[in-house]
Amino acid sequence: MSERVKHPSFANLYIGRSQCSGKQALFGSSIKHHDIINLRISPAFMDRDLNYDRYYAENLPYIEIAMSQSQFAQAITSLNMGAGVPVTLTRLNGEYIEPCPFVDKREQFSNEFREEMQELTKQLKETTQAVEELIQNKRTFTKADKEQILSTLNKVTMQLGSNYPYMFSMFNEQMDKTVTEAKAEIESHLQARMEDVALKAIGKSQEPEALPEEDQDIEEDGGMLMGGM
Repeated sequence: MSERVKHPSFANLYIGRSQCSGKQALFGSSIKHHDIINLRISPAFMDRDLNYDRYYAENLPYIEIAMSQSQFAQAITSLNMGAGVPVTLTRLNGEYIEPCPFVDKREQFSNEFREEMQELTKQLKETTQAVEELIQNKRTFTKADKEQILSTLNKVTMQLGSNYPYMFSMFNEQMDKTVTEAKAEIESHLQARMEDVALKAIGKSQEPEALPEEDQDIEEDGGMLMGGM
């Protein structure tokens, strides 16, 4: 006799690979992805029949997330490290979540650097105008004037000597990460294609081969002879 058992603590975990017709943006990733790892946790129930347990997932999952190949590898190999790995929430309590926006990191760094340079240029221009005005009016530099000029110069020195080299280092680090992600995406795509080809080849090899026409005629004649006998 079959028995179905349900409980609030019962859940199923599914991990699979999917492919997007376009390129999908993922949280924490600097490229768009074609091959994605999906993780889904759904409410579950158990059927007990013929002394055997069978487990099934409900249609509406509690939560579903998408990850890149790199994020999935990092998640399963970096236990108890930091705050975890960034993932993209795609469904929550059966409801679809708005797609993740994409941020071009190269463009983002360029805009940030441009803003920093514009601010630095503005400060230098203001200080230069103040100094020119003092010189043209032949006024004596007050303590406040000297402090303002020195403050601006010190800020420029700090930007050129510390902040910009750090920004350049972060840019190189981000580009290295982007290249690594792109390589993983290409390798994953090639692996998926190779697996598809291998499965198709295995399927064809298991199909029964058609007999040549001569053999078919002999087999038919043999069947007729056997039938006649």
